[in-house]
Amino acid sequence: MPTPKLELAAKYLTSNQARKRLDLSLFQLNLRIERGIFPRPTYVDETGIQSVRYFDENWVRIAQAILDNAVKEND
Repeated sequence: MPTPKLELAAKYLTSNQARKRLDLSLFQLNLRIERGIFPRPTYVDETGIQSVRYFDENWVRIAQAILDNAVKEND
C-alpha cells in the first residue's frame, strides 16, 4: 500500500479514510469512482511508484449525498 505524504495527509483524506467515512469497503469506493458514480478524487499524487488518491471534505459531502439519494430511490 502506498504511503501518503505527510503534507498531503494533513490536508486531505486518503482512500482508506474516505471509505471509512462513507461506510464502504475499498472495493466499493473504487468501483463507484471507476464507474463515474462518485466524482474523481480531489488530488492524485503520481510522483511515487504507486499513485495515491486524496479526498477533501467537499468530496466526501458530495459522495455522501449520492449515497443518500441512492438509498431514497430504493425505498
